[in-house]
Order: sequence, then C-alpha cells, then structure tokens
Amino acid sequence: MSSKTLVAGLEKRFGGEKQGQLDLFRKALALAEKKLPKYYFEHSLNVSRILSERGFDDVTVVAGLVHDLGTDGNMERKQVAKALGEEIADIVSEFAKIDRIENENTGKISSEMLSTVILASARDLRTIFIKITARIEHLQNPAGLEKWLLVKLSNEALYIYAPICQKLGLYELQALLEDNALKVTQPQVFEKIRRLVGKTKAEREAEVEEAVASFSGLFEKNGKKVAVYGRSKSFYSIFEKKQRQNIGFEEIFDKIGVRAICDTVQECYELLGVVHSQFKTVPNKFNDYIANSKKNGYKSIHTVILWNEKPLEVQIRTWDMHYEDESGIASHWQYKNYAEDKFFDQRLRLAKQLVDWHREARSVGSLTHSLKMDFGQNRIFVFTPKNKVFVLPESSTPIDFAFAIHSDLGSKCMRAKVNGKIVPLSHSLENADIVEIVTSKQVQVKRQWLSFVKSHKATAKIRQLLGIKPLKKKPLIGIGKESLTSDENTRIAKCCNPVPGDEIVGVRTTKRKISVHRENCKNLANTPGERKIKIKWGLAEKNYVVSLNVKARDRPGLLPAILKIINEKDTAITSTNAKTGRDKIMQCNFDVKIKNLEQIGKIISKIKELPGVFEARRG
Repeated sequence: MSSKTLVAGLEKRFGGEKQGQLDLFRKALALAEKKLPKYYFEHSLNVSRILSERGFDDVTVVAGLVHDLGTDGNMERKQVAKALGEEIADIVSEFAKIDRIENENTGKISSEMLSTVILASARDLRTIFIKITARIEHLQNPAGLEKWLLVKLSNEALYIYAPICQKLGLYELQALLEDNALKVTQPQVFEKIRRLVGKTKAEREAEVEEAVASFSGLFEKNGKKVAVYGRSKSFYSIFEKKQRQNIGFEEIFDKIGVRAICDTVQECYELLGVVHSQFKTVPNKFNDYIANSKKNGYKSIHTVILWNEKPLEVQIRTWDMHYEDESGIASHWQYKNYAEDKFFDQRLRLAKQLVDWHREARSVGSLTHSLKMDFGQNRIFVFTPKNKVFVLPESSTPIDFAFAIHSDLGSKCMRAKVNGKIVPLSHSLENADIVEIVTSKQVQVKRQWLSFVKSHKATAKIRQLLGIKPLKKKPLIGIGKESLTSDENTRIAKCCNPVPGDEIVGVRTTKRKISVHRENCKNLANTPGERKIKIKWGLAEKNYVVSLNVKARDRPGLLPAILKIINEKDTAITSTNAKTGRDKIMQCNFDVKIKNLEQIGKIISKIKELPGVFEARRG
C-alpha cells in the first residue's frame, strides 16, 4: 500500500467532528516525514494504520505515527511536547526508554525478566501496544532489514513481546507476532502449516464467525443465556502444540473452536447436553476439567464435535473460571511455559481484566485514561553485576540498592558504579540499571543519606544505626469561621471534587476567584477564616469529576463487575488505578464524571452489594 493511500485512509478516520484530532494527525504526519528516514517514515505509517484498524484511541494512533521520533528522529521530549503536546511526548519518550532497555539487555538477562522489566517501565500501557505493533510491522514488511536483524527481531517477538501479549490478553497481536516470527525463523514449517490449513486468514475468520453465530443461535433456541466466542488457532500455536505433544499436524483437532461462557456450573453441564444432543462427537476428545481440574487449577469442559463435517473444539466454562484462566496466574502462563513473575501477577490480572472489559463494552477508544494505571511506575528492577535482580521503589539510589542486598553492605557503602560509570550515592536509579557497590570499613552511615533514600528498609536501618527516634505527627489546626456570600467566578477544587448535594465552602484565591471545596475537605484545615466565604450551588447542569475508592478481597471478575456498575449508571470513567497487595486485598480508585450526589450514591450502594467488597466511598 502506497504512503499516499495510507495517509488518505488515516485522515478519513479523523474526519467529521474530529477536526482537532485531524489537525493533530497532520502535524504529526509533517513532523514524522521531516525527521524520519524514508524506511522508518513508511514503517510508522503502517504502525499507525494497524493501531487504527484494531480500534485504539486517537492519541495512540497519532503516537504510533511518531513513535520513532525519540530514536531514529533524534528529537528530545520537550521538542515533541512543543509540537504535539505532553501526552504524545510522554508516549514517545517512554517508547525510546523501552527501546534502550531492550537493546542494552537483550542476551544479558533472561527473556522472561526482560519482559517484566519492559512492563515495569510502562507508565502508560499504550506505549506497550505501540511497541508490539511496531514489531509486527517490521516482521510483516522485512524489506530493507538485514537477515541477522530480522532473526533478532523475530526471537524478541517470540520470547519477549509474545509473553507480554499473553499476559495482557492481547491475543490477536500475539498471533500476529508469533506467526510472522515463525515465517522468518522457520519458513518451511510455516509454509507446511499454511498448506495444511488451506485457508486464508480472512476465510478462517469468516468460518469462526459462522461457528459463533451457529452456536449462539443453538443456545438461544434452547433458552440459554450464554456468551459465545470463537477463535482460529494461529500457525505458531499449531506448531507449538505439535512440538509440545509430539504429534503430527493431522492430529490437531482444534484449529478452530468456540467457547461458551455461562453463570453456573450446572449451566455448564446443561450446555454440554445441548451440544452433544445436536452434534456427533469425536471419540476420546472429551475432558471434564470442572470435575477433575488440572494441577494448576484450570477448570473448563472440552469436547470436540463434527461441525460442517469438520472437527471443532467447544469449551464450556463459567465466568469465574474464565477470569481465573484468562487473567489469573494459574493456567495459561505455565501452560505456555511462561515464567511466573510474582511482583506483577496481581497487577497483570487487573490490567488484563481492564482490557477484557473494554473489549466487552465495545469501548476500546476509552482505553486512553483507563489503562494509565499504577502499573510498575512505583517500582524499578535493578541488577547486580551477576544479574541478580532487586525490586526497589522508583527513583531509589545506590544506598537503597546496597541496603536491599544486605545491611552491612549499605552501612559500609563508599561509592557506586551504575552501568560501569561512577555516580553519586544520591543518583536516581532506573529500570534495568546494573549497579556495583564499593565498600570500605572506614565508611560510616551519614545523616544526609536520609534526605535522598527512597526505600523503607534503607530509611529504617539508617535511622536505627544513627539512633534517631521515629517522628511524631503534628496536630491539625482547627477550621476558622466563614464570612460573606459571593457571586464571583468559581472553580471546583480538585482535592475534594464537590458535586451538587455536598455541603460546600468557598475559598478566595490569590486571583480573586473562588475555589469550591467540600465542607469536610482536609485542605481547609490550615486555611485562614478570612479567606472562606459562604457559597451555594447554582442551577447549571454540568459533569463533575469525583474520586471513588473501593477496597475488596481480590477475586476473578471483580474489577469488570465494578466497571460494569459504573458504566450502567450513565457515567464516564476518566481514569483507573488498581493494585493488589500480598494480602490479596485490592485497592481501586476511579475518577468518574457524574451530574449529582444522588448518582454517585447509587453507584456506591451497588458496589457495596458485590461479594468481597469491604468498603466503597468517595475519595
């Protein structure tokens, strides 16, 4: 496809009411064409096209067009921000950082660990989507790439980025990565499988759609409320299954399949009865993993039937089984020989559930904010010269690293080398840094270290060695009296986000405007009484952003259930932050747009009814 045709297709996406996005796209297009070599400009156009075809939001599509500006375009972040805005500049900068981490560590640490480090580097998961898509495009259009580089890119696709796709549930992108990598690394095997399957990708997808429609109709006819999904097995997964089970290609019966998901175990067996009463079964291809679950906890019913005179696998499971399999840590990662990374298991479950929920709600475009979650941004992975990894708080220093290894190493730390270069002990470490600590018996712990260390362990040990007692918290100052009524211009305070129905207080700012706070806002504690004024709500209709905090026992499907409640109450989610601690307690924070206090009250009441929810309240 020519560059002109690609540009025309992308511009069409931004037509109609999206004039602002179209202007942004055209600015990005002009900048990419000016700064990137021809090969990388055409590559970036295709990356943007692939992202657009898969329904990603406008910012991701535009960022895909300029993702190489920080690497092949030699542009600094502030230059990109000036031209295209802060949001795209953040993604471009993060892409360059991930590119550097990949180049500096491939072959030095395990591919499993490198996958984890790359995920830990992503403050915004859209950067990961663009990175994966860029790798797919390189493999799809290898002209201009040397053979050794193409093999390197293929191996990284298989062993670094495909596992990331697996963990995030990006199965279509995973299949594209793996199939194109197989075509490069083992072209004869790829061609053999292609001949065996005997159908184009479009033909296979059409066949899957037909199967989904057929089974959906069958279950509906029998009065069953069921979600039915289909998939066509990728070439690489056929190859992988052959290798894993040591069988011939002709013995693989599940080249296409459907999955039926219902609410209860009893319904699973009722659906099985419907399927077996309607179709002939393939002998010895039935497995009841509900009655006899696999060692890793996997549960589902598998059966192979003859559909249109061809074998087709049907899987039947409950929603809880589905979430445990798809977003849990039990089955697929171990089944696919992907290493378990303890630090990210819970966060990946939450991210995967978010991706699934957006897919279900047909709202992929709103991934813009919802996937900007607490996903590794508070932790970094740092290595010893012998590649032993330590997890530290973000912006930790060599002192934090030394105490993480051993208290004696920290207390005797004289200097440090990061990536082979001597740095100050206050130097902020980054993901994938290799740190070497040099000690001396003459060194003593210094009080000034407390001004820059980040980890609790280092802080506590330094204070202990110096004989410093814990600090006492200062009491809060009481609230002063309110004064006059005002009709001046006002703004909603972001610290407490009041909405109509809240008792409110106005605070006169230095610009002579009024900042509106909830009456119980903690930030009013130190505000002088003479700056406060009485104020009341007007009649204007608008949306207000409020913070919603939920604390619950983590379980499969909980996060989508919360999101569904919020979505059904005619509200918009502008950001999501979710994390789970070692005690399996999930803490969620959502910023949602609402019209009044009654609306958020109904949402909180419904969330409190969910099993396992301990607390739901406004932030």
